[in-house]
Amino acid sequence: MVNVKELAKQEEHMTGGTFACSGCQAVYGLRLLQMALGKKMIIVNSAGCMTLTATYPYTCYKTPWLFNAIENAAPTATGIEKGLKAQGKDDVTVVCYAGDGASYEIGFGPLSGAAYRNDNILYICYNNFNYANTGHQVSPATQEFARTKTTPIGTKNKLGNIIPRKNLAKLMALHDIPYAATASTGYQHDFIDKVRKASKIKGFKFIDLLCACEPGWLVKTHEMNKVSKLMVDTGMWPMYEIEKKKVTINMKPLMTPVETALKMQGRYAHLTPELIQKVQKLVNKEWEMINAGKFWEADEY
Repeated sequence: MVNVKELAKQEEHMTGGTFACSGCQAVYGLRLLQMALGKKMIIVNSAGCMTLTATYPYTCYKTPWLFNAIENAAPTATGIEKGLKAQGKDDVTVVCYAGDGASYEIGFGPLSGAAYRNDNILYICYNNFNYANTGHQVSPATQEFARTKTTPIGTKNKLGNIIPRKNLAKLMALHDIPYAATASTGYQHDFIDKVRKASKIKGFKFIDLLCACEPGWLVKTHEMNKVSKLMVDTGMWPMYEIEKKKVTINMKPLMTPVETALKMQGRYAHLTPELIQKVQKLVNKEWEMINAGKFWEADEY
């Protein structure tokens, strides 16, 4: 478990000031990542929102940072890890920090390849459920009924995105990797624990990190962390670890009504009471199956 007093005393490895949006939870995720691992890591970043945090010659990081094309993070990290191994350095964690567009879709092939080879890297998807850096278009991570730039609400489309999201954590676990997990910036200690645990495991590790997006989700700046937590509390974002396909549910949600989380997000402003109730039923059904020991069969919202 995270020692809060220890975290309060340790050196900050991230300085203030980036080109990211106010309240950006993906930046917060990076800060938590640096709290977890300190300087004993190298970060590989796919093109995306976080590229704005280390635009040459400016950087807010005290750890090595390598920017790469949107699809290349996993194989680049593999090359770095192999180079470190050749030098006899085994105390540095090579971390990919890539968005959902880069992970769920454009970079999925290279990501799958690294998992198939069981390369010794930690891959973290900062998941804001849309192609945020290019204007908030739909991605395979986007939840059903969410409004995006490419699933706008109009006279012909009153539902938003009509395709249920892909579950990448489950999909990565099916590669038979040693560790896959979900996390949220709303539950900071849980994420730090998972990063530290994963860093000690040899082979490919994957964490899908929920990060609220202020302009994409249309959330008020001061409520960003709150909504990241509510997505877990409502049951809309299950928190678990999968180790060699063995599932551990890290947190049983409070089952707060989904409306409390949806109402905070402008991307759901078009939802009728009937659609909100449909979302609630989907979430309830998923947790009924999870609680019945049917995790792999459970429908994901």
